Amino acid sequence: MSQSLCLFTICCSILLVGIKADIADCDYFDTVDLKRGFKFENGSYRYEDLIVPAHLTGEYDYKVTYDGDREPVPKHIRGCVCKLRPCIRLCCHSKKIMESDGTGCSADYINETLSYDYTLNVTLKDGTVLKRHILKDIILQEELPLPCQEHYSLNQELSDDDKWTLFDNGTLFRHYDQAFLSKQDYCLQPQMSGNGTAYSLAPYNCIIQPSLTMGYVKLVSVVFLAITIALYLWLPRFHSLHGMCSVLYFVCLMATFLLNVISMFRLAEEKRVFCLINGYAGYFMAMATFLWLSAISFDVWRHFGLHSAQIFQSSNRSMFLVYNLIAWSLAGFLTLVIFLVDQYLDEVTGYTLLPGVGMYSCWINTDSWSGMLYFYLPIAILISFNIIMYILTSRHIYEENKSRTKVLSKFEEKQQSRNRDNFGLYLYLFIIMGGSWLLEILAFICELEDVWKPFVTVNEIINSSQGIIIFLVTICNKELLRDIRDRILGKRTTGIELETCNMTQDYPLMQQGN
Repeated sequence: MSQSLCLFTICCSILLVGIKADIADCDYFDTVDLKRGFKFENGSYRYEDLIVPAHLTGEYDYKVTYDGDREPVPKHIRGCVCKLRPCIRLCCHSKKIMESDGTGCSADYINETLSYDYTLNVTLKDGTVLKRHILKDIILQEELPLPCQEHYSLNQELSDDDKWTLFDNGTLFRHYDQAFLSKQDYCLQPQMSGNGTAYSLAPYNCIIQPSLTMGYVKLVSVVFLAITIALYLWLPRFHSLHGMCSVLYFVCLMATFLLNVISMFRLAEEKRVFCLINGYAGYFMAMATFLWLSAISFDVWRHFGLHSAQIFQSSNRSMFLVYNLIAWSLAGFLTLVIFLVDQYLDEVTGYTLLPGVGMYSCWINTDSWSGMLYFYLPIAILISFNIIMYILTSRHIYEENKSRTKVLSKFEEKQQSRNRDNFGLYLYLFIIMGGSWLLEILAFICELEDVWKPFVTVNEIINSSQGIIIFLVTICNKELLRDIRDRILGKRTTGIELETCNMTQDYPLMQQGN
């Protein structure tokens, strides 16, 4: 009988311990460690000036890490004090500040001289906003783990996009994306105010990790661009002015994608100098990409619309040098502009005008309207130039065909038909290379205004797949595949085919009729 009673007592003790281990109906992030509290005989604790009843205490043998996992720790008593008084979660000790990169507290020692505004605006359930003193009206939770490994602060004094609202239950409302954050998702810590003279409390929340899916798509595009470039360099039909311009366009686009992928995968962030080089080089190659696209558009117009203009009838070699001088120098000038603005414009007063290379990522900041000014505005101007070139070229071809009344020989008729097909291919390329970036500008505006999200997603897919689309349009056609086969077999072009190729050698890309 005594053995049965002993076994029953042990089982009940185990069950009671299990029940007491976690506080019922209390989130871990609403508790504090009571090791500094005084325990009364009835099981309640005094924590600071607050009495925590026994039913709101419990024994814990774990702590919750930033990613929500449980990590074993020595047993200790915790109290659910946030049911008794509003709580705020500090990232570090109240006398410490966060590192500038948001990865941890600034120092191991406690700076007792650190002072800041100890008041916070707290919103009640009925919408009433009250000013609370964190040392008198609120419980400070200082020993909870940081929400994540990397954080960024919401500085509402510098940017309207960083507005936030703190509720009395500890929930933080982030205005720019209408997100409600629990105490597991953010913490508060002193931050230098906008005027740079004093500290005030600001929330640090986790860096939102973007999806890397488009990064992998861009890597696939890089592979297809590399194949396209190799074929352009290998096949004789592309050894011409237009072919060389196209190769340089593809090279710039491939380099832009590669540098952007490096930024997306954060491969250059360990050293700031590499991060800055990646950002400014990426911007340079992006601008060069569109300048070479404009060079191609101008060269097509020069070929079709300016037969009689002697000023443009210079050799291919000299024109290629002119194109190189204009494309690389303008891209370099634009890059120098954003570099100087980043270096000399004050981050506080000129926040909205900063290109922000290396500030948030190893790329130019395209998450604010400064991205429109430095990135999308030059692109829009160059695309507008390409549209004008296309319209002028199309009009000239239409007028020339309309005025032609003579009877054409079979050779001339074949050549005219080829030109029409070639210009149709140019239209396809223009839509791919220019039109996709025009959609990118529209998607940028939609993303800033948080509208038409499906359109933004579709645009990302199209823009990231440019290398694949260009390969399919320029390489995957019967004539070019036949040329590749003949090149492999060592077959030479002779007779009338050679004569046709010689007459149109300036624009072999335009010779890919269906």
